[in-house]
Amino acid sequence: MEKERNSKFILQLCLLTLVVFVASVFLRGYLTTLWPAIVCFFFIVSIVVYFLSQRAKQKDMRKFANFYMASTIVKMVLYLAIIFIYVMVYIEDGKRFAITFLIYYLIYSIFETYKLAKKEKKSDGR
Repeated sequence: MEKERNSKFILQLCLLTLVVFVASVFLRGYLTTLWPAIVCFFFIVSIVVYFLSQRAKQKDMRKFANFYMASTIVKMVLYLAIIFIYVMVYIEDGKRFAITFLIYYLIYSIFETYKLAKKEKKSDGR
């Protein structure tokens, strides 16, 4: 059951990434030239956080809640640091990079939140 759930998550994440990638190809004139790397970055981060949260959830729900809150804070600080450093180093592309990064952040955060809320709803029996 767990393996099936993991496979389903990865498949849905791959589909989301494909949709984001295709949409980005059409919008590439408005995006930073690093958009493919940013998409790959969010794909990898999503997989890593998902599997780490699954491990924490198996141990204890309190640990899962603590992990989820801590990972959200760490991700936000890391993402802001990445944006800040890039904007300071590459001033001419900074605005496009920041906007592109934040758009992808929103897309992947909405996906992760939706999957988590859906999973919690199922485990509550609703």
